[in-house]
Amino acid sequence: MYIDAVRRMTPRDVRAQVRGFKPRYAKDWDEWLATSNPDRAEPFGRILGGWQATRGRGKMRHIRARGGHEPPFIEDLLEAAAEPLRALGDLTVMEMAHRTPEQSRALCDLWDDFSKLTTTGLASCVGITKAVLLLTNGRIGPALDSTVTARIGVRPPATCQDWLHVLEAVGEDIAAFEAVHGPLSKAVPLRFAHLEYGRLYDMIAGPRGAVSS
Repeated sequence: MYIDAVRRMTPRDVRAQVRGFKPRYAKDWDEWLATSNPDRAEPFGRILGGWQATRGRGKMRHIRARGGHEPPFIEDLLEAAAEPLRALGDLTVMEMAHRTPEQSRALCDLWDDFSKLTTTGLASCVGITKAVLLLTNGRIGPALDSTVTARIGVRPPATCQDWLHVLEAVGEDIAAFEAVHGPLSKAVPLRFAHLEYGRLYDMIAGPRGAVSS
C-alpha cells in the first residue's frame, strides 16, 4: 500500500492543515491528555460519543453508572484493553514496519475489543481507530473516519490486517516527508509540536473547522 498524503506537502501546507483542524476536537484532546488513567472511562465514552465514533453502527456503549444495556460497559472494554496496551508498549505509527509479532497481536486484540463499542453488531474501523488513538495518546493513528480515508486515499479497513497495512503506509508517508523537510513536529504550530505522530497525522488529514491562530 502506498499513501502520499503528507509527502506531497510542504511544511507550510502541513502548518495550514493543522491550524485548520476542527478546534473542538483539539480541545477534546487537551482534556484527554490531562485526565489520569484511573478516571478515563467517563471522558473516553464522552469524547468518543462527541466524535460520533459509532455513527451508522448503532448505539455506543455507556459507562456502568449510566447503564441502559447489558455488559460489557466502557469500563469492561478498557479493562480488556489494558494487557494489549501493555504489550504494545511505546510503539508509534512510525515504527509499524518493525513491530514485533507480540505487538501485532496486541493491535489485533485492540481491534477485536473495540469492535464491541456498539450495543448491537460490530463497530466499524471508525470507532475502533478513534479508541486506539485515544488510548495510545496519539502514538497509533490516524483515526480512520470518512474524512481521513478520503483524504489519504484508502478504503476503510474491514479487518485488523487491513488496518495494519494502512498504519505501515502512514508511517512511510511521514518518513518520506521528514526525509525532505525534517521532523514533522517542526512543521506544525508550536503549541502542537509535543503531540505524537499519529495524532499530528490525524490533525493534518482530519475534519476541518475554523482556522485557529
